Amino acid sequence: LDVKRLYNAYAKLTPRYKVSVSQARHICDKEEVLDAINSNLKSMESNSNDEHDDNDNGTIILDTRGSSYAKGHMPSAIHLPYAQLVDPNNSLILKPTSEIKQMLDDRGVDYLNPNKKLILTCGSGVSVCHGYLALRQLGREMSNENTRIYDGSWTEWREYPDLPKVTSS
Repeated sequence: LDVKRLYNAYAKLTPRYKVSVSQARHICDKEEVLDAINSNLKSMESNSNDEHDDNDNGTIILDTRGSSYAKGHMPSAIHLPYAQLVDPNNSLILKPTSEIKQMLDDRGVDYLNPNKKLILTCGSGVSVCHGYLALRQLGREMSNENTRIYDGSWTEWREYPDLPKVTSS
């Protein structure tokens, strides 16, 4: 089996549809994430309270990756591993709302405030779905503006040397 040949043939296929970020609901791009990070960093500098200052103007960035978060992530991102949101025996089932609520409360995430903007990110835009569904299950009022998914996620972010990163040494 020639996997490389099959992959190259598959990669050349033209998608049946294309969706731009401006057409997609709840999807944001790296520029929107960068704006949120810059705003958060300015707020942290001026307040110098907590690492994740949860003021009304800040955007909360939730990173749902697993252990790869420790190797590198976006500044001001809060780690919320998707595996902690789901039943350990079936990743298609979310944990009880009380457990998810406690995880978010422990991280200082004001998930019920519809005026608080949340951006969800992960490694490649897949595990953010667990976070998004968990927020819906908890009763977050979703709008196109207040709950965003960065589908490029860390896979895209790490490829740009000029974007800020927190990495382990």
